[in-house]
Amino acid sequence: MLFFACCIPVKGIQLGAIYDLQRDDIERVPNSLIDFIYNIHSKTVMNIIEEWKDDDIAQEYIEFLIEKEFIFFAYEDHFPNLSDDCFNDDVSKIEFATIIVSDDLIDKMQYISDRIDYLGVKRLHLHFSLNVDVKKIHNVLNSLQKSCVIDLSVSLPYQENFTSSVVLKEQRLKSIYFYQSPYSKEDNYGRINLYYLKQDGSNLFVPKSSIDTIAINHRAFLTAKKFNLGLYKTILVDHLGRIRLNAVDQKDYGLFLGSKEEIEESLLILSVLWNLSRDKIHPCKDCELRYACTASFIPEYIPEREGYFVNCNYNIHTNEWIY
Repeated sequence: MLFFACCIPVKGIQLGAIYDLQRDDIERVPNSLIDFIYNIHSKTVMNIIEEWKDDDIAQEYIEFLIEKEFIFFAYEDHFPNLSDDCFNDDVSKIEFATIIVSDDLIDKMQYISDRIDYLGVKRLHLHFSLNVDVKKIHNVLNSLQKSCVIDLSVSLPYQENFTSSVVLKEQRLKSIYFYQSPYSKEDNYGRINLYYLKQDGSNLFVPKSSIDTIAINHRAFLTAKKFNLGLYKTILVDHLGRIRLNAVDQKDYGLFLGSKEEIEESLLILSVLWNLSRDKIHPCKDCELRYACTASFIPEYIPEREGYFVNCNYNIHTNEWIY
């Protein structure tokens, strides 16, 4: 009896999880089931039956694993485990950037587009303030037409009848988030996902863990094994053009439009946190979601406790999100 290599069992302090990297899904399970998986792996069916024939819980576990297609049967084990070495890093300096768009930055969009190309940004989110008009949004998107961005999203204040806007013709636009909406709703307009959010713009980028920040796929898992998945090659550019890690970050990592030498220095500083995987951070290292969480909490080293810590809103002891 063998466990599929694309199904990754992960133990937490209170609860475990199985990451199904082929189906991009997660199954949260008791830690005792994770122990059981390791116990029966590579054993023959006859040996398993003989060893666990009087254990009702073991029988339930086997039925569960078969039903979920986490295990299969074979005479010999010719199936290698998923290797960490198969991680294929992106050559870009920054993969994902969020820019808090201000009038000053709008005037510098051509320079911003050039910097985006220099960094190799593939995913870009643009956040517009309350006083922005559709024409400005359209002009900003136009300035990025020849950039390397392939996945574009925007957030802007709620507007009625926005589906008639010329903005929706932008081919790389994947998602629009309407904040301060009178209602919560998910919709779509052709290929574009539309999200209507009641919260105001100031809370959109405050780091928070939720089911929506869980990413289950090969690349996310292999990235999380080596790096901090929530911070890796990710930046936020505030309204003054300063580089941050998230919206509540108080540190200044330099200017987005600084010289290339200054940018390289900023990236070197940021990489220290990127390289700090959640296996080295409290309480993340004891969380069953540590290889899937994309929440952008910034770890802080606390000398008296001799370790890195984050203040996460997920309680690993009760396995509940606190809002």
